[in-house]
Amino acid sequence: MIFYAFIFIVSCLLLIMSGKWLVLSLSKISDFLGVKKFTVAFLIMSFATATPELFIGVSSALRGVSELSLGNIIGQNIVHFTIAIFICVWISGGFWVKSKTIKTTALFSAFMAVFPLFLILDGNLSRIDGGILIVLFFVYVFRMFKNGRRYDSLFYDLRTKDNISILKKFSLFFDAFGQFVLGSLLLIIASQGIVKSSMFFAEKMNMPLVLIGILIVGLGTSLPEIYFSAFSAKKDEGEMMAGNLLGSTVVSTSLILGIISIISPINNIDFFSFFLSRAILFLSVMLFIYFMLTDRKISLKESLVLFIIYVLFIFLEILV
Repeated sequence: MIFYAFIFIVSCLLLIMSGKWLVLSLSKISDFLGVKKFTVAFLIMSFATATPELFIGVSSALRGVSELSLGNIIGQNIVHFTIAIFICVWISGGFWVKSKTIKTTALFSAFMAVFPLFLILDGNLSRIDGGILIVLFFVYVFRMFKNGRRYDSLFYDLRTKDNISILKKFSLFFDAFGQFVLGSLLLIIASQGIVKSSMFFAEKMNMPLVLIGILIVGLGTSLPEIYFSAFSAKKDEGEMMAGNLLGSTVVSTSLILGIISIISPINNIDFFSFFLSRAILFLSVMLFIYFMLTDRKISLKESLVLFIIYVLFIFLEILV
C-alpha cells in the first residue's frame, strides 16, 4: 500500500510539472508562429492541457481498463466548470465574455459534455460510438478555424518582441520544443504510474475503478487546465480562460474518449453511476452558460455556487 501510494503521489507531481511545462512550451511555440489568440485558447491550449487525459486514456485502454479513463474524463470536466471557474474568478474577481463565438462554443461544449451519456444508454461505448465522437470533434475543429478568421489579435508575437534577432528567435523556439518533448515524456511516465496504482487501490479497497477515476484521477489531470486558466485570469484574459476550459471539455469528451473507445470499447457500464456524475456535470455547465450569457460576467458569488455543486457531487458520489 505504501509503495503504490508513493507511486501515485510521485506520478501526480510529475503530471503537474509536465502539464505546466507543456502549457508554457506551447505558449512559446505559439508566440514564435504568431498564432492568433483565438486559436491558442480554443485549439492549441486545449490540446496541450488535455494531454494528461490522452496519455492516461491510452494507457488504460491498452491495459483493458478503459472505465478508468471514462471516469477520469467525467471527473475532470466537472472540475473544469466548478473548481476551476471558482479559482479563476477568485483570482480575477470575475471575468467578462463578449464574443458571440465563445457563447456559441459554450453551448456546443455543454452538448458535448452530456452527449456521451446518450451513447452509453445501452451500457456500452462501442467503436462506432467512438467514431461518432471523433467526427464531432472534427466538426468542432472546422468550426473553430472558420470562426477564428474573424480574429486578428495575436497571443504574443515573438517576431516583433524587442526586435530580437532571427537566431535568438529560433533558439527560443527550439528551447520550447525541447521543453515540450521532455514534458510529453514525463506525461507518459506519470500516466503509467497513475493507471497502475489506481488499479491496485481499486482492487485493495474494493472500490469501482471508475469511482477512483472520477474522484481522484479526474482532479489530478485537470490541474494543467486550472493552471493555464488561472494564469489567464491573472492577466485579465477572460476569453482565453473560458476558451481553454470549454475547448478542453470538447477535446476530452470527443477526440480522447473516441480514441479510447476505438482502442478498447467500454462494456457493462453502470448507468446509474454515470448518470449521477453526468447530471452534476450538465447542471454545472448549464449554470456556467447561464451566468455567462446573462450579465456576460461570472461573479464571485456565482462561482461559489459552482464550487458548492462540486462539494455536493463528491458527497453524493461517495454516498451512492
